[in-house]
Amino acid sequence: MLAAAGTGFVLTVLLVDDSPVVRRVLAQRLVAEGFAVTAAPSAEAAQSVDPSTLACAVIDIDLPDGSGSEVAANLRRQRPGLPVAFFSAGASAEAIEDARAHGPVFAKPDVDVVMAWMTAALQPPPTK
Repeated sequence: MLAAAGTGFVLTVLLVDDSPVVRRVLAQRLVAEGFAVTAAPSAEAAQSVDPSTLACAVIDIDLPDGSGSEVAANLRRQRPGLPVAFFSAGASAEAIEDARAHGPVFAKPDVDVVMAWMTAALQPPPTK
């Protein structure tokens, strides 16, 4: 498991997507890369997650009960600076722009680019 720099803590990713297939495939990849995963099928389920336990979040833009941007905003109200990225297979241009205010937007099913973002976003800041 991937541990936060020298702490022994496993980094946990919040994965929010209404598709069980997407959640399963991405969760399997994240676990294989050493992350713990908290998966949520909806905006409502994501709201019950304690953001203080998260290293980052990957959120579908279009959820049946809300927008990914709203989920990100709620998480960041509780934990400013939480790295957030979005995954979408066909959101409107307006929804994509709203999401970009919170983090990068990646096209489904490009899991490799999401993994590259996470690796970069979770690097400790350089020491001087």
